[in-house]
Amino acid sequence: MIRKKNKKRKRKIANLLLRNYVFLYFLMTFILVVCLIIIMYVTSISIKNIDQARIVATHLMKDDYKTIDVSKIVEVNGFIEIIDKNLNVIYKRGNTPYNKKKYTRKDYHEMILSHQDAFEYEDDYIYSFAYNKNKEFLLVVGIPSKNLQSLYTKDSKFKPNIILKSILFFYLITLVLGILLYSRLTSKNFVTPLKIILNGVKRITDGDYSTRISLKSENEFGELSEAFNLMAAKIEEETNLKEKSEKNRRKLIMDISHDLKNPLASVIGYSDLLIKNPSIDEKERIKFLSVIENNSIRANNLIKDLFEYSKLESTDFSISLQKGDICEFLRELIAVYIPQMEEKDMHYDFDIPEEGIIIQFDYKNLDRAISNLILNSIKYNPLGTTLKIEVENMEDKINIILEDNGIGIPKELVKDIFEPFVRVDSSRNSKSGGTGLGLAITKTIIEKHGGTLRLDTDKGKGCKFTIILKKPMF
Repeated sequence: MIRKKNKKRKRKIANLLLRNYVFLYFLMTFILVVCLIIIMYVTSISIKNIDQARIVATHLMKDDYKTIDVSKIVEVNGFIEIIDKNLNVIYKRGNTPYNKKKYTRKDYHEMILSHQDAFEYEDDYIYSFAYNKNKEFLLVVGIPSKNLQSLYTKDSKFKPNIILKSILFFYLITLVLGILLYSRLTSKNFVTPLKIILNGVKRITDGDYSTRISLKSENEFGELSEAFNLMAAKIEEETNLKEKSEKNRRKLIMDISHDLKNPLASVIGYSDLLIKNPSIDEKERIKFLSVIENNSIRANNLIKDLFEYSKLESTDFSISLQKGDICEFLRELIAVYIPQMEEKDMHYDFDIPEEGIIIQFDYKNLDRAISNLILNSIKYNPLGTTLKIEVENMEDKINIILEDNGIGIPKELVKDIFEPFVRVDSSRNSKSGGTGLGLAITKTIIEKHGGTLRLDTDKGKGCKFTIILKKPMF
């Protein structure tokens, strides 16, 4: 059976792994971004929870800057500065990180233009600014960012540390779950198919050659599944053939023993009789010798047919094909048997094209195959039987048909009739002396030609043998 090539694009296992990895990467990146957004949100909320009235410049602003309450700012090592319109630092309280006495106009304008209620981060400090239009001075408040947490109101229910730890814990849990998900996907793509394949191998090892595995994968495991099933089918087929061959071998030995026993027993019996009775009259002696001769011929024919069949069944045997006219070949072959047909008062009809049909065939072996069919029709049918032989010339093949209206073969025997030692006469005491190998030899020869032998028959309705041979492409 020719397998159709699967045009479906195969997915590589490496691509599946990459796909799973990319999926995990984007998932964890998404979760990380979400966590960062939450952290930023928590930070913004934490700033809003600061007692702004005591640290934000706009809330601290007074016309008399010397009365500004800076206790909370000083407590966390912060500072305030007052800058007049001439850019000079005219007042400061707390721990300033630098001792500027004057600012540049650029810095001054940037501080004035900054959002009055917002915090700005620079050099590990958080700054806020406010401008007093009445007194024309700028208030600068600076607090170390590391000390910001101490400014949370004591009565606030908001606990940023707990929330940040919870976010970190959530991220770690999600990371573990992501790794487990990746492992699960990898297991689905690797471990599960391997378990199925190993289970199939175990069943094959235990002798269950009907085992087949089904992996709906479009990757290397799918290909391995197909290869496994093909291997299992091949092993099963070869095992069945081996069992059938062994069964046929035993049957063949029994049949040979049975078919040789009768003629050899007759030869031995009559020979012994002649030896022990030398005074037997001439007429009886000739009769006994005739029986010995007939049974010797019968045994010899059986041995020759058996040798021929064994030779044909050998794997080393090959036929010798030559180009020739099959029509002329059949005419010459049939002519040999016309006298025997006339002896049986048979009617015959031959429909063979006058125009030659050139094919390749083995003259000697095809002669043997077709002769067996003609001789069977002559031997086993009653007087007056009609035998028709015709050739059908098709486009890519020829059909050689041998059809008679004789006794036929029971339908229940048709499936086994081409097996060795199968006869229509089930008693195995055929008066015609057939070996039971003729049809088996014929079928083997036709199959060696790459052809087919078909039988249509029923008891009392005659036999129709059709030999189908392919035409070569010259």
